[in-house]
Amino acid sequence: MASDILIRFLGAGLINVGGDDAKLDRLKETVGDLAVTLKKMPFKASAFALIAFDPEAPEDDPIIKEAAEALQKRWATYVNTFSGTPVAVIRAILLDALVHAAAEDDKIGVAFVTSARNALPFMEAGNERGIWIDVVADIERSVDARAEAEWAMPSSITAPALSFEAPKAVSVVAPIEKVDREALKTHVLAAAGPSNGRGQPTEGNPHWPNSNQNWSQEFSTRLADAIADVVDAAGEEANVEPIDLSDPLKSLAQAVTEHVAETLQAVTSATAGLQRRTNLIWWKESLFSPSARVSYRELPTSTAAVLMAFDLHQQVPTFSPASVSAFLHEAVLSIPSLDPAAGRPILGFLEEAMVSPELAPLREAAAQLVHDLAGRGPVLTLLGHGSGRSTLDEDGFRARVGVPAPTPLTVPQWATWIFRELQAARATQMGAGAKKRGSES
Repeated sequence: MASDILIRFLGAGLINVGGDDAKLDRLKETVGDLAVTLKKMPFKASAFALIAFDPEAPEDDPIIKEAAEALQKRWATYVNTFSGTPVAVIRAILLDALVHAAAEDDKIGVAFVTSARNALPFMEAGNERGIWIDVVADIERSVDARAEAEWAMPSSITAPALSFEAPKAVSVVAPIEKVDREALKTHVLAAAGPSNGRGQPTEGNPHWPNSNQNWSQEFSTRLADAIADVVDAAGEEANVEPIDLSDPLKSLAQAVTEHVAETLQAVTSATAGLQRRTNLIWWKESLFSPSARVSYRELPTSTAAVLMAFDLHQQVPTFSPASVSAFLHEAVLSIPSLDPAAGRPILGFLEEAMVSPELAPLREAAAQLVHDLAGRGPVLTLLGHGSGRSTLDEDGFRARVGVPAPTPLTVPQWATWIFRELQAARATQMGAGAKKRGSES
């Protein structure tokens, strides 16, 4: 799809380069330049998309001027080929750049798809519509595939293997000393009688075996002591120093701790999608705002709906399936006082949101999430930076947002619009460091 955008515009008669392939090459080079710009400044993705969608985009819009300057760098004489600013050519270039950038960065894809789902139905696309349908569907499939994977509940959970390197075997050496035989003989002789075979006194047993019956008692006692003393002396030499097992046990405890933590993390990650869905059902059924700490029933209907969009945005990740927007739509319909068929101009919804005290957190978040671009941009730019709070007329709104100010929306549609813009703004605020699934480290 990314390779044939310009060709499809040419085939539909929307742009004309006079059959000159060299001129088409200049357009493709400009597409590459603008795709690089998007990857460096992804916050421009919504503005690029809102201009690319709009056949009536104003020539003086900053994005038009930026693209025209990029085109002139690659094709200095383009003004001789086209009469005036070639808005149609620039829109085709912007679309192609968006497709190329989204192919490398899913978050730019989020901004593109959400902008398309909001604004494109209200644009006079005419014979471009077939191109848009294909492009949006192609990018949305890629973005939704990633979102579904992140929200999925696996059929099984694989715990990591315990990583532990057993310590080396402890070598215990006990130096067993030999019995001192000479010392033992001396002690035995002393136990046997008062002198040895050479007539030397033993200073031991004072009796001889045939002298009286006290000899046996004296002999046995002295012999036992003699043997015990010699054996004890040998045993003292063989004492083994205490073995310190604290380090191996600490290593084992650390390995077990890390293994349990990794296992719990695996379980938590695997069940995150289920937990998220459970929390969202609880939120929808309770109809209670976690940010405002008030029941949605107590607020004006349109205010409650926008606050629900903000609260849902805070509870879900950047990559969320398209069904999450449908979930919000149904959640808003559950507000008891809501008339599901009642519609109001989008400008009226915006003016109300600009002054609602309950939506101050939304306006603060919008100021942080979106850049205050001078030209075309999301509704959040007006909410967050207060541009045109008192002076924005219908023409000004059309120039800034890209859709007619009287465009009627129901309350659920308005809430869904804000939710999509919040998701897109958060995605592109994270910068170009967010790559495609599979290329992330």
